Amino acid sequence: MELTNKVALVTGSTGGIGAAIARGLAAAGAAVVVVGRREEEGAAVAKELPRATFVAADLTRRDARQRAIDAALDHFGGLDILVNNAAANALGPAIQGTEEDFDRLVALNYRAAFFLTQAALPALIASGAGRVVNVSSIGTIKTFAGGAIYNSTKAALDNLTRTWAQEHGPDGVRVNSVNPGIVVDGPMSAPVQAFLDLERDVVPTIPARRPATAADVAAVVTFLAGPGADYLNGVILPLDGGLTA
Repeated sequence: MELTNKVALVTGSTGGIGAAIARGLAAAGAAVVVVGRREEEGAAVAKELPRATFVAADLTRRDARQRAIDAALDHFGGLDILVNNAAANALGPAIQGTEEDFDRLVALNYRAAFFLTQAALPALIASGAGRVVNVSSIGTIKTFAGGAIYNSTKAALDNLTRTWAQEHGPDGVRVNSVNPGIVVDGPMSAPVQAFLDLERDVVPTIPARRPATAADVAAVVTFLAGPGADYLNGVILPLDGGLTA
């Protein structure tokens, strides 16, 4: 229970990877603020955790970002861990990319994470041992055709990881990124699996011979949020079964 007395806020945690992360942090002892757009699903995730509250929020909106942070402060008295997991995807050749898709992905994957973290930093600094974990993508390290918009927003998030680590390491805040490959039970894997034959095209390229699971991501996020990762800062961590080795 390394995260006992810690408070975590997990975006995009009404299902899939985010819900697995919320469960992992709760199992390690943290109180969790579950944040997402889907009210019924988010409330159900929060209900199953020992200490949790749910905030229905569209994080592309400024007022929603502040409400999420206020929920951590009001319900649990502080904020120690921020997990930027909420994301959107759009697959297809760059030549076919639309401004609507571009704006939608930038708004959630990059802009929302930037300004939510900015708003959370005073509380994270006050914690004395604040943690920011960004859920990025292996596509920033080994790109793939069809992922131009998505991968570029996640590359921007990786850059923020390094920059915030530099800026706020002296404040006791550690900022790291976990970069999964295809997560077989993640909500955004369905369009990827429609785009690729997973068993034929992907699994043979992975030395571990399997794709990632939401539980794999949750385990790494929980580690990065805990005291064992105190000397990790600005790390971009591939969670890819050896794909980029």
